This record gives sequence, structure tokens and C-alpha cells, in this order.
Amino acid sequence: MMIVEPWLLVFCAFGLLAALGTASGLLNTRLSVSEPLACALVGVVVGPVGFGLVHLDPGTDPQSAAILREAARIALAIAVTAAAIRLPQGWLGAHWRGLLVILGPGMLGMWLAGSAITALTLGLPVGTCFMIGAATAPTDPVLSAPILTGRLARWAVPEQLTAALNAESGMNDGLALPLVMLPILLLGHGPADAGLEWVVHVLLWEIGCAATVGVALGWLVRKGLRWAEARPDADRASLVTVALALSLATLGGVRLLGGDGILAAFAAGAVLNNGIPSEEVAERQERFNEAFGRFFDLPVMILFGAVIPWQGWAGLGWRGLAFAAGILLLRRLPVWLLLQRFMPWTRARPEALFGGWFGPIGAAALFYAMEIQDRTGLETVWPVISLAVGASILAHGVTGTLFTRSFGQWRRHAFRSERPQPGE
Repeated sequence: MMIVEPWLLVFCAFGLLAALGTASGLLNTRLSVSEPLACALVGVVVGPVGFGLVHLDPGTDPQSAAILREAARIALAIAVTAAAIRLPQGWLGAHWRGLLVILGPGMLGMWLAGSAITALTLGLPVGTCFMIGAATAPTDPVLSAPILTGRLARWAVPEQLTAALNAESGMNDGLALPLVMLPILLLGHGPADAGLEWVVHVLLWEIGCAATVGVALGWLVRKGLRWAEARPDADRASLVTVALALSLATLGGVRLLGGDGILAAFAAGAVLNNGIPSEEVAERQERFNEAFGRFFDLPVMILFGAVIPWQGWAGLGWRGLAFAAGILLLRRLPVWLLLQRFMPWTRARPEALFGGWFGPIGAAALFYAMEIQDRTGLETVWPVISLAVGASILAHGVTGTLFTRSFGQWRRHAFRSERPQPGE
């Protein structure tokens, strides 16, 4: 691991974030390039194939792997909290049946599809394929935010579909842990021991207890906010500050207990969301995306660009290209088309196609790649999963604006066609 000039790296990274903040939305709407893609390209420039300011190799260096894993973990915790707070109040309770569909059969379908694609294109061992399929199953709130927020998204995407994609990306990052851990446990234990460990430690402790702790912390902070608002001598608290502190406190506390801090952070944000005063709805929708996304989530995309394993990608050859194409086209789209009738926010085929396409792979996959590598020592995992992330950043980064605008035009045309004409 080597960082040649740390302060020059800080200048490049946060200078880019300042530029993106100054020209808010211009890059995405005018040039049809997403901000995560721009950040990843800057990472490539400062990495070994560019100016060489950063030399990190997560595939072979444990210290570099730890940096990437913890950076992705923190970015995810903040991103899922923001996703929870962007949801309309009461939305989770009102749409729990549809959420069960996309988080149950939907996520299992993406896991199995990703595993099958990995096996057919790369020919890796079955256990490794299931690990890669699990790591690439969750959708990413960091890459989803530019598609689901901003002026273009408000014009083009229905509120219910936006909320569904937000909720899915916030919840399935933590819920992917059991899918990742099952093949890992089977690799080192017998079926009976692995099953017991998976149920007791992973499902009940890391998922169940972590979610409970997140709900409790969110409830305590919500009660504290309401208590402070009722006192005439208390200043109005900054929601951004409170939510950021809550996400990191929840992550840290649950990690000390050995649980899944990512799912706990979403649970804490969801509980806090129900206590936000109605007059702060606009702040919740816009300021959270800007403050959380640009300052905390996008830097992990810069880091990814700097650590891309170019030689590992080249070593995959044409099989790597087939794998990337299969993951983008067959991991999620067929699942959403099959489940369309069971989800209330996909009443028409174009809505299912839009939601099926925009399920990007990002920080969650990076985090789980490092977890798998640390627990198993498999060196083949990092080049494959990072290729899926890179393909997703590129594909969703260049199609986001175009597809969203086309989807909005279809909706306007469909609305005019359904509206009764004068004289009918």
C-alpha cells in the first residue's frame, strides 16, 4: 500500500466534490454522465494507471482490503440511512407486502441468477459462484441516488416506484449477509454445523438483534428530538447532523456487538423518519441526497476507481465480458418481469423494465467481496466482483439520464392516451 502525496489526493477528491456540488445536477442532466461514474474516472486518473498517487491492492494486501472494506461499510451505513429518511412517512408499513416480494423471491432470484451466470461464463467452483452471486445480489443506494433524486427523477419516475427502489436498495444491502455467509459456512463446516451457525449467529444475532438495536436507537433519537422541540429554550436541531450521527453511532454500536450494522442503520433511519416534522419534507428529499451522497458516499467511488484490478480483469478475457453482460442483463431484469404482477408499483411492463434495469451493483458488492476474501482467502473473488461493479457503474452511469427521460416521456404519452378526449 502506498499513497504518494496524501494532500494532493485530498485536493483532487474533494475538489471534484466541490465542483459537483457547485454544478448540482448539470453533469447528469446535460452530459448524461452520473456523478458516481465521474468519481470512479477520477479514481482511475489518480490510481496506478494514471498519475500514480495511490497504490492499493485489495486483492493481495490485507491492509488495502481493510481500507476498502471499512470505507464501503461506512458509505453503506450512511447511504441506507439516507434512503430510509427519503421515504414518505408510513410507506414501509403501507407497502410491506410488495417489499416482501422484492426482498424475498426477488432477492433469491437475483442470487440464483448471478450464481448461474458466474458458473456458466467463468466456470468457477459451485461454492465460489454462490458467494459471487450473493455479493452481487443487493442493489446499491450510492449508485441509485442520482437516478431516484433530483428534478428529472421527480418529473419522470412515479413516487411509488421511487420509494420502492429506495427501500429495496436500503434494506437488501444488509439482508444479503445471510446469502453471503451460507456458502462461506458450508465451505468450512459440515451441513449440520453450518446450518446451526447460520440460523443462530447470522439470522438471529447478526440480522435480528442488529435490526432490534437499530430500531431502539432510532426510537431514542426520535424521542429526544420531540422532547427538544417541545422546549421553548431549545434551538432547532439540524436533521442532517442528527441523522448522520445516528447512522454512524448505530454502525459502531452494532459492530461492537458483532451484528450487521448496515441493516441496523436502515432500521434506525426508518424509525427516525416517522418522527420528522411534516414541514421538513423538502429538506429530507433534497438536502439528504446532497449532504450525504456527495460528501460521504461518492468518495468510495473514487477509491474504487483507484483500486481497479486491471490485470485481473484482463486475465478473465472474453469470459469476463460475457460475465459482465450477463450480470447486467440477466441478473435482475427477468426477476422483475416475472414478479411484476405481485408488485403494486409495476402496473405496466415499462415500469417493470425501468425498475429491473436500475438495480445497480456498487458499494455493497465491494464490501462483501472483501468479507468473502477475508473469510475464505479466495483470490479469484475480487477481480470478478469488481468487474461486476465496474460494469454497473459504467452501464448505469451512461444510461441513467437517457432511460429516465425516455421513461418519463412514455408516462406522459400513456397518461394522455388514457385521458378521455372531449366529446367521448
